[in-house]
Amino acid sequence: MKKRPRPDRPLAVLMIGCGRASRAHLKAINYFEKKGCFRLEGLVDRDPRMIQEALATRKNRLPKPELSDNLTDLLQKRSFDLAVIATPPLTHFDLAMEVLGAGMHLVVEKPLTLDLGQADRIIETASEKNKRLAVGMKYRYFPGVAQIRSLVQSGLFGKVLYGTTTVRWGHDQAYYDQADWFGSWQAEGGALMNQSIHGLDLMAWLMDARPVEATAVLARQSHQMEAADLVAGMLTLENQTFLLLEGTTNTDPSCHEASFFLRCEQGTIRASFTKGKQAVSVKRDGGKELAPRILFAAIRNHIRREGLGVLRQIGNPYTFLYADLMDAIREGRQPLAPGEAGRDSLSSALSMLQAGKEKRTVVCPPQGFKIEDMAGFFD
Repeated sequence: MKKRPRPDRPLAVLMIGCGRASRAHLKAINYFEKKGCFRLEGLVDRDPRMIQEALATRKNRLPKPELSDNLTDLLQKRSFDLAVIATPPLTHFDLAMEVLGAGMHLVVEKPLTLDLGQADRIIETASEKNKRLAVGMKYRYFPGVAQIRSLVQSGLFGKVLYGTTTVRWGHDQAYYDQADWFGSWQAEGGALMNQSIHGLDLMAWLMDARPVEATAVLARQSHQMEAADLVAGMLTLENQTFLLLEGTTNTDPSCHEASFFLRCEQGTIRASFTKGKQAVSVKRDGGKELAPRILFAAIRNHIRREGLGVLRQIGNPYTFLYADLMDAIREGRQPLAPGEAGRDSLSSALSMLQAGKEKRTVVCPPQGFKIEDMAGFFD
């Protein structure tokens, strides 16, 4: 892999939303800004305190971006190359359409939207405008994950049989008390849509099969909120393969963890993230552990591409999202997690919500069901 060439000029970046969801994005953008690839030229948030917190993450030698509490006003003054939307999910559609209409490439935090029709319109508009659209499905971007997927697709482990994922991303009540939209069905989607959708996306991507049915159980156990803080369910995929999910925010907030298990006819893949520490195992039955070689090769390629300094970014998958996005823009290809990834994970999550609400197995994608239909489920 060749070293990343320095561009003729850095891409002008606009960050929309400066709250919690923006922090890892800003860290990655700052990294590439120092390398001359990006220039953060705009911050938009309705809360000036959030803007100041975002500014505090930047080194003094980096230029100060233009600040605004109104996206439309800012876009009337100047243009940007790339926009990042890190606002509440309910706002994603309108913001994405405005950004694409202004001719920018786009990164949208997960979920892409909470409505399948809106997701389709964003994808179609990005295609019509010939702009790259990436969704913040961060697990795809950890070093080695794409290489593991390629091995699975090569048939080295035989046919995929089933997979499981657990996402135990604990939050206390204060997390949900930050704003009215936290923990709501229509604006956030609860533990399934907000936290567990990462696990759904990664496993469906690794298994490379279309969901056809969903079943699920939903519960609100530990929080004062509208939506569910626990989901347990299963997706039946094509070719009689199965994906099992457990997702919750009821666990210890100081010990976030996610795990993934994929069983094939002749091999097993395991991965986990616990309190920021990663563990990966990739083995053919009776064979040697392949994970160290895979991870070493992936990290070596990133070093060749970005330089030794990228080692300090290994724990931030958004750095590799932006690295891939820059390559996608230059090469005219789709990003690793394109808009379709956001739409497909949304479709699976909505099907599980419908199954949980109606207490039956439902088809994927959901038929005649929207997240607004969850209102009053626990009343």
